[in-house]
Amino acid sequence: MNKKKVLFIFSSFSFGGAEQMTVNTAFALNKFSSEFESVVGVPAGSSLSAYSQSKQIKTVDFKCRGTLTPSGIFSLIRIILKEKISIIHVKQGKLFWTALFMKIFFPSVKIVLHRTQDTRHKWYARYHYRFADKVLTVSEAIRKNIINADRAPEKNVKTLYNGFDFDFFVKNADAADIIKKYGLENKTVVGTAGAMVSFEGKGQIYLMEAVSKIKKDYPDLRCLLVGDGDGRAQVEKYAEKLGIRDIVIFTGYQKEIARYINAMNIFCLMSCDTEGFGNVNVEAQALSKPVITTNIGGIPETVVDKKTAIIVKPRDSQAVAAVLRKLLDDKTLALNMGIEGKKFVEDKFTDRKMVANLSEIYKEILK
Repeated sequence: MNKKKVLFIFSSFSFGGAEQMTVNTAFALNKFSSEFESVVGVPAGSSLSAYSQSKQIKTVDFKCRGTLTPSGIFSLIRIILKEKISIIHVKQGKLFWTALFMKIFFPSVKIVLHRTQDTRHKWYARYHYRFADKVLTVSEAIRKNIINADRAPEKNVKTLYNGFDFDFFVKNADAADIIKKYGLENKTVVGTAGAMVSFEGKGQIYLMEAVSKIKKDYPDLRCLLVGDGDGRAQVEKYAEKLGIRDIVIFTGYQKEIARYINAMNIFCLMSCDTEGFGNVNVEAQALSKPVITTNIGGIPETVVDKKTAIIVKPRDSQAVAAVLRKLLDDKTLALNMGIEGKKFVEDKFTDRKMVANLSEIYKEILK
């Protein structure tokens, strides 16, 4: 049986979570589906292109600087014709209209728009939901918000949770050299991983405030912050102001995130503005780490409160400090949370389950 071709497009030279999950979805589709095969369209020479090729996915050059850019449109037309594409699957918002524009030339090609962020569109940008064959969201929180706030047609919007290859992730999580590099032997490590695009970023400052409140009672405590961005310099200065610069470790951006999470005893995601899903919470639980996190966006869907994680309100460093004390003092509780977290994510967020759900969606829109 000839497989239907699905084109995943992402015109980005950066390499963030959405970019990585796009390629991982394409890879999982090739691995588990007997009816669909993936083609990835990304800029030639980009990190994303190299990553896609390393996964042995058919990769084609696709660049599009903005919505309805002529060069991007012509590039997409060429790919559709050459590769005989049946479905275009797009997660990058600026490419939504570009993908939908293909319906003029290829009425039979189906368009799937995939929302990964919980942000609002301007009024004139909301209409793309009405023309898409299916709109996917990475969480129920986003699904409800684009229906209620962006007026997306409810019957056309479906949640598709991200899928993870946990065997591969855990296998590549050896933290021995990370622990040695940063002098974390016999230390208690709390930490997080996320971009520092601003001073508030992913809430790193609130984790640091919590650490500053308890550090005198835990002399071996260290705080590991993985990530980079325009706000990093301010965050480092704030660590000095809090008097904890000597116990806070800034690693910068890291690709092999599993190894850094595995060096932590407790993982924290303190997002305080928006968060579509929270991949790192899933990854931390896969490594049997107890999690402290917030109730922002889709985050509560990635954990089980009081069983695999403890959820606190955003920007509440006092609450974070209290939970840190609880987990640091009760090692049995922390251990059990880690065990339950691993069971939870391996049941709910596997790449095989994601592909099964996605394949049903593809078959539905192709009927």
